[in-house]
Amino acid sequence: MSLSQPEVQITIRSRFEELDLVDSLTEGLLRHLGFSGEAVERAALAVREAAANAIQHGNGADSDEPVSLRFQIDKRDLVIEVADLGRGFDPDALPDPLAPENLLKPSGRGILLMKSFVDDVAFRFEDHGGTVVTMRKRITPATQNRSTTEETS
Repeated sequence: MSLSQPEVQITIRSRFEELDLVDSLTEGLLRHLGFSGEAVERAALAVREAAANAIQHGNGADSDEPVSLRFQIDKRDLVIEVADLGRGFDPDALPDPLAPENLLKPSGRGILLMKSFVDDVAFRFEDHGGTVVTMRKRITPATQNRSTTEETS
C-alpha cells in the first residue's frame, strides 16, 4: 500500500475576516517545512492575495460562497490551490500594474505579487464555473535539512 502525499485542506466563507486564518495556516505550514523569515512572509502573502482575489473577484464577497484551499506537500514542492466559484477571468487581459497610469491605483497587484513570491503560478478555469489558482513553492535541500534537524531535536 502506498501512502498519499501529505495534504491540508480548508474551506472558508468569502469574508475578508477569514484571511487571518489563511495567514496563520500558511505561515505555520511553511515554518513546519523549514522555511523561515522572508520566505515565509512572501509565500504567505502570495496565498493571502490568491484567497483575497477568490473572495472579492471570484465570489463577489458573497459570504455564502466558499473558497477552498489545499496545501499538498511532495519531496520537492509545496503545492497550494485556491479555488472559488466565480466566472473566471482572462489573466492576459489584466492591466499591467507597473504601467505609469496604474502605479498609484490602490489595487491590481495581487497576481504580480503571487508570481514574484512563489516559484510558479497557474490558473485553471472549471467548466462548471470557478477558478483554481495553483502556486508552487520549491522545497530546497537546505529547507529540508532544517526541517529534519528541527524534528530530530
